[in-house]
Amino acid sequence: MRNEGCESSRWRFGRILFDEAGGMLVVDGQTVEIDRSCIALLTALLRRADQPIGKDELLETGWPGRIVHENSLAKAISRLRHAMGEDGARIEAVYGSGYRLSGPVQRIHAISPSGSGEVGIFARLRVRLFGNSLRAMATCGIVVVGTILILGGLAAWWAMSMRAQVADQERDVEVLLTFLSSDVLAAGDPYAPSYQDQSLRQVVERTAATMDSRLPEDPAARALLHRTIAQTFSGWGEYEKAVSHFDRAQVLNARLYGGRARQNIPIDIGLCQNLRLAGETRRAERICLRAEQVAQAIDSPLLSAAQTARAKLRFEIGEYSYAAATLARVLENSAALSPNERADAEWFYALSQRKLASFDLADDAFRRHLKLRQDTFGASHPLTAWAHADYGDFLVTTGDYSKAERHLAAAQQAFDATLGPDHPEALSPSYSRAVGALWRRDWASARSILRPLLARYRDALGSDHFWTLYVMSELALAEAHMGEAGGADALLREARQTGARVLYGREGKAAHFHMRWSRALAALGKADEAEDERRRAFEAMDHSGFRPDHPWRARLHCLAARIAQVRRDESGAQQAGKACLSALSAIENLPATYPALAEAKMLATAELSGKR
Repeated sequence: MRNEGCESSRWRFGRILFDEAGGMLVVDGQTVEIDRSCIALLTALLRRADQPIGKDELLETGWPGRIVHENSLAKAISRLRHAMGEDGARIEAVYGSGYRLSGPVQRIHAISPSGSGEVGIFARLRVRLFGNSLRAMATCGIVVVGTILILGGLAAWWAMSMRAQVADQERDVEVLLTFLSSDVLAAGDPYAPSYQDQSLRQVVERTAATMDSRLPEDPAARALLHRTIAQTFSGWGEYEKAVSHFDRAQVLNARLYGGRARQNIPIDIGLCQNLRLAGETRRAERICLRAEQVAQAIDSPLLSAAQTARAKLRFEIGEYSYAAATLARVLENSAALSPNERADAEWFYALSQRKLASFDLADDAFRRHLKLRQDTFGASHPLTAWAHADYGDFLVTTGDYSKAERHLAAAQQAFDATLGPDHPEALSPSYSRAVGALWRRDWASARSILRPLLARYRDALGSDHFWTLYVMSELALAEAHMGEAGGADALLREARQTGARVLYGREGKAAHFHMRWSRALAALGKADEAEDERRRAFEAMDHSGFRPDHPWRARLHCLAARIAQVRRDESGAQQAGKACLSALSAIENLPATYPALAEAKMLATAELSGKR
């Protein structure tokens, strides 16, 4: 029997010649391009011709290690059939199983010399080279000299290659310096003919508008400039513009080096981050995954940064356990991380543990994150401001309002000094203060904060952004308790319609919003709708794996008590309130100041005529 490992990877069937190793498909003498997944699928079907292969196996074959919908397989099979022309009909769907390639196929074997011929050749060669001591010494000398020449040639080639790389880098630097001096910096030189007394923003926008036409022959330099401009727009909170420039940098680099080259990793990381900030989480998932896969495949030093960026995205869409586990692994190798990389990982590890109600772990991570930012950037940097802001927001959720306010004030001061008070990120402390006011039943203060906040987020981020959805939902609750039923109802209707689009498949994220909408609907006296949202929250927690003793599960009982109050069911309201209090009290390490505890105590003893 012939050893399959010695066989060629070339196949002939019908009018087709296929080389699986090279991924080359030739139909009627014409080469047809097919993608990597189609190559893998056709190889599997050929190797098991006339045998059905299950869809799960084909999905793993075409997209190894990835979670891919069955539609992707159907589309790939369709592309493959189209590429194969008339012979595409030989790929048959097998009902209840998968697909098979029918009809005869021929594997073209490599021609191997006979065993006896090999023995004779090697015997004669051995005699010629080592037949006596003189020949052996001569042969060894030739081998040594040849090895030296080869090594010398490789060293020369390496040196030339390095000189070429340095020359390319020097050329890129020269191109960028020429561009910056003649087209950008000259605009700020009063003695230059092109002086225009421009602001920094005008200079950046002028650079963005002119660099493609000024550097048409230097795509590498343009890619670097687009990436730099993207980071600038991101810092200004203009995430959609940042995404646009990262996209253009990615296209240029893909043309130069290929779509999955190492040069694209930092661009994909930046694109991942800004798509998340822009609220485009569906596309961000694909980009984040690509950045991590490429970094992992080439063992890039940017792997930790790519993993952190993807974990931040997974946190954003509500996959809190995944984000926490990934960031814990990143932090295990903290000695290899820069202070900024470690701070980034600690930041979203803290946020994830907060959502998982691991309050002690979250508190420790928030404090480590704050110290790293202060040590690295000082007190007035936007990242230090974020460290204060998110720690303050965490303290609001635990009910430590006085300590929270100190951090929120520090955050606001740093944001105002660096980003400006109207920057979307600089509004974060205000949102946290509004949430604290809602827990303290200070509806008027919450409303006065949230109304302008919603207007700004709509304008800067759009109505589909998660941040806008948070503010809209909290404002609906404040309006409901202020007796503004019409405004609250309109906000809830918009929030729920938006949620149906942006929260689809985001069960962990959706659980929060269903709870808040249920609370607001109960405040409006809409018991049936409130109960429907409470049920949705319960189902979302089940689907996303919230543990049984998570405080949010206990708070579902508090919602049930609110709904019973609307229905004038005093006994049911008190019973549900007691269940809420009992479940919260049983949670280990729950802060004594946790706001829902006070709410549960009130509900457990409230009279029907009491305030909702």
